[in-house]
Amino acid sequence: MIGSLVEPFHESVRKRQRGNPKFYFFDTGVQRALNNTLQVELAPQTYAFGVAFEHFIVNEIRRLQAYGKKDYRLSYLRTKDGVEIDLIMERPGMKRALVEIKSTERITDEDIRSLTNLGKDVPNSEAFCLSRDPTAKKIGAVSCLPWQEGLVQLGL
Repeated sequence: MIGSLVEPFHESVRKRQRGNPKFYFFDTGVQRALNNTLQVELAPQTYAFGVAFEHFIVNEIRRLQAYGKKDYRLSYLRTKDGVEIDLIMERPGMKRALVEIKSTERITDEDIRSLTNLGKDVPNSEAFCLSRDPTAKKIGAVSCLPWQEGLVQLGL
């Protein structure tokens, strides 16, 4: 109940089990308290803000998934080179959702590069970027959405 794990994505269960899972505390404040950074202002456009925003969105997805009794499996994808897709949502009866989470207020092509590069290698998938950008837009094959709207589009 203190947090949840997000396993690495792989088609093979055995290979998935060899990867390192990501851990998300149930509350972003717990992580900040453990890091002794509660007194440090969480300012936009900083690394700490980006980490907290991703943490918040993953927790919202988990919460909405539980409340809606959705049987979605969450994982993440990271290559040997460190290129990462924040979340891969396997949704029964729907395409896999590749989700990049960005704390920026203005999404650019650079923000979705990992989705564009890695997304081609994940079959039966669609790509989303959830952010603080108030304007929904499509960049290539990626649906860039304000995070609240994105949660709805993901089926939550």
